[in-house]
Amino acid sequence: MVPWRREILGSLLSCDYIGFHIPRQVENFVDVVRGAMPVEVLGREGCAPRFLTYGCAVGLDTMTTRIRAGDHEVGLGAHPVGTDLGRIREVLELPRTRDDIGRLRREISPRKLVLSIERLDYTKGTLEKLEAFGRLLESRPALQGEVTLVVVCVPAAREMAVYRQLQTQIEQAVGRINGRHSRLDWTPVRFFARPLPFEEVVAHYAAADVMWITPLRDGLNLVAKEFVATQGIEGGRGVLVLSEFAGAAAELKGALLTNPHDPADLAAALGQALDMDADEAEGRMRQLFGIVENFDLARWGREFLAAARGPAGHQKTTTTTPVATATPIAPGRSQAGNAGAMA
Repeated sequence: MVPWRREILGSLLSCDYIGFHIPRQVENFVDVVRGAMPVEVLGREGCAPRFLTYGCAVGLDTMTTRIRAGDHEVGLGAHPVGTDLGRIREVLELPRTRDDIGRLRREISPRKLVLSIERLDYTKGTLEKLEAFGRLLESRPALQGEVTLVVVCVPAAREMAVYRQLQTQIEQAVGRINGRHSRLDWTPVRFFARPLPFEEVVAHYAAADVMWITPLRDGLNLVAKEFVATQGIEGGRGVLVLSEFAGAAAELKGALLTNPHDPADLAAALGQALDMDADEAEGRMRQLFGIVENFDLARWGREFLAAARGPAGHQKTTTTTPVATATPIAPGRSQAGNAGAMA
């Protein structure tokens, strides 16, 4: 739909190598190029074992690895950004973080803490999530008074007026749930429409029993990996409920996948997470932490550079088009990291 798509594609196709988070995004790119200009697929291969191929909306079996557009060849690959476990370990060791973790556990206990952290954006599915939480409390009255949902929604820039209506709708949904179900000693939803320092974000990760990440569509979602890293370092057994339309869903085996476009499935997945026994939760988190620890930020950088310098990335072709250097940019912070930076 973008009027200048040919210019954007032309710029990308001047590279020798282009990395995406997951194989599905590689194929999306090839489809877009095919819709704008002639393209020849020169190479395909099976997706790496680390990627889910079934039971996930963004999973694939095979992936294009090389194309020719015009007279230039371009290598393609999937490189999901990892998280910085060293930074999270340092934050967890801070006295302030330990104090925050203890305070959160005292405030919520003996109830279970369900955590949601995301930017204010219609793609993040915040409104759908709140409606599903209300549905769950209605269908399972025994959960009333037994679970608290903490929603941290980092607002958009003030000049982004398009998000004001969404924030109003979210606040109204929070008000409806709390107005209907609150008790003197229990508020079902705690809503924060402001950024939190990263130290507080990590404390919330550590204290949470369930991390509920349900974007309608997301390129990757580093919040999911930060939660897993925190829980794994702490020896926790928190449960990750993740949208199958988030890029990270193709990588994070052990998460409970849910369809955010299906209100019943959203509620059911959260209910399953809350009901999960300790052994299963611990096993799932062990599997998730193994993935996040193995494919960390440093490995992402090494493998991306190796791919760009290797057979798929270093071959030069005869062309009059200037070739851009395929040096990966520094990874941006996750939503939670942005929250800390904004604070």
